[in-house]
Amino acid sequence: MVQNCVLKINIGSSSIDLVRMQIFKNPSILICSSAFLLALGTYLCTIEVPVWIGDPAMEWGEYELMRAYLPFGFFLLIPALLFLIYGIVLGVRKLPAAQLRTAFSRVSLIVGLTLGLLALTSSFLPWVIAERTEPFIETRAGTFNVGQYHALTGVNLMTGINNMEGDVISLVFVGAIIGILHIPLLTFLERERTNAMRAFLFLLGGICIICPVALIYAHRIWWISLRVDGALGFSVTFESPGIGFLIATSCAIGLIASGLITTIKLARQRMHACNKVLLSFMVEEEKG
Repeated sequence: MVQNCVLKINIGSSSIDLVRMQIFKNPSILICSSAFLLALGTYLCTIEVPVWIGDPAMEWGEYELMRAYLPFGFFLLIPALLFLIYGIVLGVRKLPAAQLRTAFSRVSLIVGLTLGLLALTSSFLPWVIAERTEPFIETRAGTFNVGQYHALTGVNLMTGINNMEGDVISLVFVGAIIGILHIPLLTFLERERTNAMRAFLFLLGGICIICPVALIYAHRIWWISLRVDGALGFSVTFESPGIGFLIATSCAIGLIASGLITTIKLARQRMHACNKVLLSFMVEEEKG
């Protein structure tokens, strides 16, 4: 009985080692792992959690929002880069010369590059457009022109006062990198094969872009906002989504839709293969 247990443990450890070897020998898994670690690390760098700052003995203190997971997030960016480099080197080595002449999926390449570039461009375009009804404000020191139209780009939101709302825009850059770099690399290495890895990258890139879009939309006061400026009096501001916000939303929808379409194609291929196997098995039974 002891020998059987030892044999089972050895078989289990050998199977785990085999799975690890297969993972590190598959360029698709390495590229997808790089994209996932990049997204997770960036998210951990931007998230703010309440941390108690004070003296428990004196019973005083308060909660402050801090980036407690910032070191761990930066640490995840290192293996993300290493996995990407190793996946590219391994994929180029495993790619035979005959397969280089075969056609690759141009649709996935064009969709990934186009949506990635558009998502990157949207960060430098206006996300929020604000219009004040009273551009001139009179004070004791004189009259000031605060401007009637204000356009906040994605970069402006990142460098603004509201850190959590602005820093999450960095996930848009992650989604753009996945569309520009990871999806074309996987498309080139996998050629015409439609696999789950490509669908995963499409969905991950779309989620990275849609999360900042949803957060900005939830935290902004759209359309009409009545503000009290203290000594400056009252001001009415009309806020509306900018062109950058709309482009980022369209890119997220496009990436998620591409991921779902790729998943449906993969499911159809698996079902077709299963039907072929079942049909051949039934034919063999009838002959027997």
